[in-house]
Amino acid sequence: HRLISAMLDILPRIDQLSEGQIGHVRDALFHANHPYMMVFVGPFSSGKSSIVNAILGQRDLLRTGPTPTTDRITVIRWGEEAGQMESGGDVDTVFYPSPLLRQVSFVDTPGLESTITSHEDTTQAYLHHADVVILVMLATQAMTARNADYLRQFKQYGKKVIIAVNQTDLINLEEIQTVKAYVAEQAQQVLGTQPEVWMISTRDAWDVREAGEVGLTAWKNTGLHHFEQYIQQQL
Repeated sequence: HRLISAMLDILPRIDQLSEGQIGHVRDALFHANHPYMMVFVGPFSSGKSSIVNAILGQRDLLRTGPTPTTDRITVIRWGEEAGQMESGGDVDTVFYPSPLLRQVSFVDTPGLESTITSHEDTTQAYLHHADVVILVMLATQAMTARNADYLRQFKQYGKKVIIAVNQTDLINLEEIQTVKAYVAEQAQQVLGTQPEVWMISTRDAWDVREAGEVGLTAWKNTGLHHFEQYIQQQL
């Protein structure tokens, strides 16, 4: 952090050094301030923002809806008080006092496959920051051809990928097992390795939270326990 900060004092004084090159160093400083970043990507309305809200237990922390509501990168990190800081660039920061955010920063990205092509460009440009990429897809639309394409991109970037299949409450238990096996098989063919596949339901998660059963078997049945468990194992 000290080295990069010192570089940023010097670089603007160098003649003919492009702003883009300096920008890469600013990105590096930003990354140094975020020790571990879990980046959520996937088609719009797949539930990326809803997953982050449910994990942190704050329903309105990030905007959600059936249309593309996220048009900027949003980093969710720890803060003593809840609040938001908007930047002049493509990245905003949301602060929230969750103990989990002392260990990890979540990143919510614009939905892929939206009608706004700049959303996809913004997301892809940010992926180099990710320590792990969470590819979110719907249980009723799992492992589409486009999702396979995204996995190929992540493989080229050399990123660790975890697949989160959302809205499992819309299918029965037998279908959940079938979908999980299919997604795992197709992903392995693309990546060459077997990624983790998490079957989750944010709707069930809110039912559990409202019933005050977080931490019991009921919470594990929502699938969201995978996130806390993974973060603890990694860090």
